[in-house]
Amino acid sequence: MAKKTDLRVIRTKKVIKEALLKLIQEKGFSTLTIQDIADEAIINRATFYLHYQDKYDLLEQVSHTFLKELMDVITFSFHIEKGEVNVERFQITLKRVFENIEKNRDFYQVMFGPNGVQDFSIKVEKFVFEKFEDKFKEMVGDLSKLNIPSDFVLNFICSAYVGVVRWWIKEDFCYSPEYMAKLLAKLITRGPMNAIGYKIDFNEESE
Repeated sequence: MAKKTDLRVIRTKKVIKEALLKLIQEKGFSTLTIQDIADEAIINRATFYLHYQDKYDLLEQVSHTFLKELMDVITFSFHIEKGEVNVERFQITLKRVFENIEKNRDFYQVMFGPNGVQDFSIKVEKFVFEKFEDKFKEMVGDLSKLNIPSDFVLNFICSAYVGVVRWWIKEDFCYSPEYMAKLLAKLITRGPMNAIGYKIDFNEESE
């Protein structure tokens, strides 16, 4: 009996989640009501409240599930050896990230879409920043010895990371996860101008 109940709960949560994403895509999150979600999921309001406090709790739980899965594949392992970054191994990590997003493309297309939740991108950046910050400290050691403030570097990389993902989703996953990983690894490790083929003449006086 317990197993049947569990399966029923899983199915109910699944249709509620699908209803939420469909309605966000159609009309945005801010105007949604519990009744809208219940009608779309073909359940009554009482059933909704058995599982969620309100629409914000629903959104939080759904988002957390996908973001936790994404964070689990982000290791940000640059594999620095003797002062050099192993780009190939870094690409492997990035490839896993793009593969996970592609696997859950329906969710990310809605959340990053024109009617998506505005705070979602900020939340993703925060998750990525926190994930990367610990690894960055582990790799670099004394952050005060860096030529550029560590917060500047971290924010630049994380913003670029999320920005590229948003563009890829907007362009309907136009390139493979492997190719995206290769391009992003090149941009992060070489910098944009060097990555596109320009030689960089650093003026020491400007640093």
